[in-house]
Amino acid sequence: MSRRSLNSGFLSYDTLEKLGVLDAEKRNIRIHSTAVIVNFDEIQFGENVRIDAYVVLSCRDLILGNYVHIASGCGFFGTAPIRMGDFSTTSAQVLVYSSTDDYSGKYMTNPTIPSKFTNVQHAAVLIERHCIIGAHSTILPGSALGEGAAVGSAALVKGPLPPWTISVGTPAKPIKPRARNALDMAVAMLRKE
Repeated sequence: MSRRSLNSGFLSYDTLEKLGVLDAEKRNIRIHSTAVIVNFDEIQFGENVRIDAYVVLSCRDLILGNYVHIASGCGFFGTAPIRMGDFSTTSAQVLVYSSTDDYSGKYMTNPTIPSKFTNVQHAAVLIERHCIIGAHSTILPGSALGEGAAVGSAALVKGPLPPWTISVGTPAKPIKPRARNALDMAVAMLRKE
């Protein structure tokens, strides 16, 4: 019995090179063919980066560190910087925003409205090394996930989360510490032990 897949492939290294990703094969940059990327030339890629199917990157000033994974169905939106540190990952359908409309009713909303009638707010998002963000979570502008922070599924992050903690809920709050074994494992992996 044969197994067939549809739209299951990643862009070739040649295609990535033509898009401006230098040394894509050497750096092991993988972007799924169904990903939608706006402002492609404003993304900085580290090494060993994988962007899975149906990801939407509609943001500016995006920096992806080394060994970064963005899972299927995720979306990154906004004009303020978004940073993902080394060894960080998102699970499926995570949304990251560095810009947001003003929901107070004092202004109009949506990108078709002239800016003098809106009050869009922009704030950088920082996801430090070794962070993991659970499926269906939302990260709002100005959030800063400390090194090794873990966010449980369907959480809403608005503001800072402490390093090496597991946080859950709406809004996300730390519930317990997270082991730091990943630090030693990363060193061993990079030394190829």
